[in-house]
Amino acid sequence: MDDEMAIVIRLVVAACAAVPFVVFLVSYLRTRMTRLLLAALGFGIFMVKEILLAAGMFTIVIKENKPDSPAVTHSELVLLEGVIDLAIILLFMAAVLWKKGASVDGKTGAGNQKDSV
Repeated sequence: MDDEMAIVIRLVVAACAAVPFVVFLVSYLRTRMTRLLLAALGFGIFMVKEILLAAGMFTIVIKENKPDSPAVTHSELVLLEGVIDLAIILLFMAAVLWKKGASVDGKTGAGNQKDSV
């Protein structure tokens, strides 16, 4: 029962991550600010990670019920989660530290202004 609950929790977390992903993606499409694209990619990767890990947990549950079925081991899942978390952290750091969008003295930064067409 705990494995099934973990799968449900991961899928709920993935659904919650879809909201900021869509918000940042739509904002990027309107303004073309690179930092919004990086933030959207971070949430998108996080959402995919949660779905993949829920699927991986599902294969572990199947493996317990049917020992002959192929499945991902727990250590492989932990390694996958660590690598994906590192990629997400790097994307968010790049979004926060993006120089072009920085503002100075309370004025709007270059990345925060929409260029006229």
